[in-house]
Amino acid sequence: MTLSGTNSDVRIECTSTMSADDSARVDALATAAAQADGVQPLSDHALMHIRHGGSGVTHVLLWVGGDLAAYAHLDSSDAISGPQAELAVAPNHRASGHGRALIRTLLDNSPDGRLKLWSHGELPVARRLAEGMGFTRTRVLALMGRSLEGSVPPPSLEPGMTLRSFVPGQDEAALLALNNAAFAGHPEQGDWEMADLVGRERESWFDAAGLLLLDNGERLVGFVWTKVHGADGTGHAHEPVGEIYVLGVSPDAHRGGLGRTLVAAGLAYLSARGLPDVILYVDESNSAALALYERAGFSRRGVDVLFAKVPR
Repeated sequence: MTLSGTNSDVRIECTSTMSADDSARVDALATAAAQADGVQPLSDHALMHIRHGGSGVTHVLLWVGGDLAAYAHLDSSDAISGPQAELAVAPNHRASGHGRALIRTLLDNSPDGRLKLWSHGELPVARRLAEGMGFTRTRVLALMGRSLEGSVPPPSLEPGMTLRSFVPGQDEAALLALNNAAFAGHPEQGDWEMADLVGRERESWFDAAGLLLLDNGERLVGFVWTKVHGADGTGHAHEPVGEIYVLGVSPDAHRGGLGRTLVAAGLAYLSARGLPDVILYVDESNSAALALYERAGFSRRGVDVLFAKVPR
């Protein structure tokens, strides 16, 4: 698809696969956008598909001459939730209508006319763009954080409980089963396949020692997965910061204080690495999780917002 611009030709390319060169260009575009805006425009979920591929994904690349000016990631793999997208426009190509062009293309490529757009950080320009094209704010993820300065004590384990690090090549099946049980019905974390887990093991940020498994002597009952941003040379626009990436508890083990134990374990691990700060994301509608993290010393720092458009 080619659109005639005033000073140059704009070409939009839709593809299910990308070359290594184009993947690197998208990575560079996302890094430039993050440095300009102070927030990553694309999630880990999207970046994994960009680097490793994925089923049900369409990559939308907008070229101005030979420059990659904008990119969108469309994930149509969830027939129930509907297609979801994220997009980024290079800082030197903004205010040119490229965001609107990407969204029109995403709508044209939606299998059923529905579309959801993630705005990471809910930048004012992103909100104006989404609402101006008929999207409605429908879901909010709270970004929470706390300092790791001072003493961070290790967790206190109940008798019979053990906490250990994930062992690649050994623990995948058990962790995958626990994750899918803990997050059944969750739009991003539920219904993982083995490829979803193994793909994350291939990421530069993956640290098996920081994926902590809680065992009750018979089976895994919980896990806390930590990561570090900014220490892997991937262009994060800040000093290294820890993250509680995922925390899951078996559905039949709730109300036993395991969530508190796992939060404490994650904080202690990240503190031991010398990190000054830790963040996490949690659905704003999950009052129990919000209360858990607030009791652990976290406070709100920002939001990611989902905008939705339903065909008439």
